[in-house]
Amino acid sequence: MDGAVRPSATMDMLEPCPMPGQKRTILTYLFASSDKAISRRAKFTEEVDRSSVTAPDNASINNGSADEKGKPRIEDGVIEQMNGIYGEEEPRPLHRTLGRFGAFFNMIAFSIALGILSIPMAVATIGIVPFILLCMLFSFTAWYNGYNYWRLAMMYPGVHNLQQAGELLYGPIGGVIFAFLQGIFSIFVQGSHIILGGYAFWYLGWKDCMVGLAAVFAVISFVFSLPRSYKLFSVFSAISFTSIITVVIIAMISSGVTGPVNKDPEDPPRKLLAFGATSKVPHSFLDGVLYTSNIFVSFGSTTAYLPIMAEMHHPRDFMFSLNLLVAISFVLYVIVGCIMNYNLGQYTKSPSLGSLSPIMVKVSYGLGLPTILVAGCCSGQVTGKMLLVNVFRGSWRYLLDRNWTFWGIWILINISSWALAFVLAELIPFFNTFLGLMASVFWTIFLGFAPLFYFWRHQHDYLHNWRNRLGTLIALGVIGIAGFIMVAGTWAVAVAIRDLYDQGVVGSPFSCGMPV
Repeated sequence: MDGAVRPSATMDMLEPCPMPGQKRTILTYLFASSDKAISRRAKFTEEVDRSSVTAPDNASINNGSADEKGKPRIEDGVIEQMNGIYGEEEPRPLHRTLGRFGAFFNMIAFSIALGILSIPMAVATIGIVPFILLCMLFSFTAWYNGYNYWRLAMMYPGVHNLQQAGELLYGPIGGVIFAFLQGIFSIFVQGSHIILGGYAFWYLGWKDCMVGLAAVFAVISFVFSLPRSYKLFSVFSAISFTSIITVVIIAMISSGVTGPVNKDPEDPPRKLLAFGATSKVPHSFLDGVLYTSNIFVSFGSTTAYLPIMAEMHHPRDFMFSLNLLVAISFVLYVIVGCIMNYNLGQYTKSPSLGSLSPIMVKVSYGLGLPTILVAGCCSGQVTGKMLLVNVFRGSWRYLLDRNWTFWGIWILINISSWALAFVLAELIPFFNTFLGLMASVFWTIFLGFAPLFYFWRHQHDYLHNWRNRLGTLIALGVIGIAGFIMVAGTWAVAVAIRDLYDQGVVGSPFSCGMPV
């Protein structure tokens, strides 16, 4: 194959494609490979040139010269994607206003919320050494995720969300499946932050019915979800990141000064273990899996990768933002987990604010409100934009004009998503197992998309050279990690939920009591 001649420039745009005369490989049977499927890729190849947008004399795909290869051009598929089927209306470009640091803040606001305060309990359950090793592993999977999403977006710049990625790989049915998974996941995340918001209000002194507190927080979240531009939202995200850093610093200092408030004078002193947990901390295999899932979900932001790239000035800068995200997440989680565990030992609770004094709990939740709010809105933004694109699939100009029709639909989408999230939050009256449920069912699916994208790109040459063979082994390893967390994590969550109900500590849906 080394001496084979590559197809024409037109076919290069529609890769992956086999070498002339090459037989089908095993991986090609995993993806749509008909002529119709290959031709469908054309509408995802390029975007309208932002520097000089002019209508073509003839709205048809042309090969262009070699000098123009890789330069954005107006093509039939792109025109249909951007402005509907080409007519008298001149196409216009998407708004790209996001820089590399704006992308970083949007992703880290999605990833790091008050869930970071469940990390110390994970350390107390599995031990310091396994915790650090798991942080290293999940840092790699987070980077691997982002890298493969980025490679797909660089190959087909017209892919702006998971629905379009699914359509690229599997056609319209694949787009529907990917969109459904992303939508359900978004509702789960928004619902979890509604629960957290109700928690925060309650600890701040608003001792009212939890249904009402959750409803108030859902309305506030809806209002803050209305800005559609990631550039504007990056300001909220920077405030969110500052907020959670402040909370973490206060929690670490407070836990070091006062120690665990739930420790009685006759209790033994704090004890730290490199491996495993003390008898005071639940330490069964399922407990370890549950808190491993919590660590896993803490490294997430996967569903936001493609939409954020779509609004960046230069999507190639995404890797800078991703590297910064992974590095800061790893350092922050290791510092928080180790220091809080050193200060609280076997008396750590989940979230670890439960081991602090009441006044420090109130201060921490007050300062953490922006993080709870923005992190939920980040998830709503991803699916909201995907639905908005579908509503205006044939008339992209409304997205660019941002007239009353645009804003009416955008507001309706956000009202619907937050209403559904509120219902979900009240139907699931347990908290500590919720993060594990999301990690086991949803994050593993999105983690599995990354090796799927790799296999799709290399379906014809996955064994061609040592780099491709190594990439194939890594992809299979990531699938194995995702599969283990999905099966074992779901089992652990199911057992934990059963135990909570057996103990009678779980309230009924739409209960005014505090969820566990």
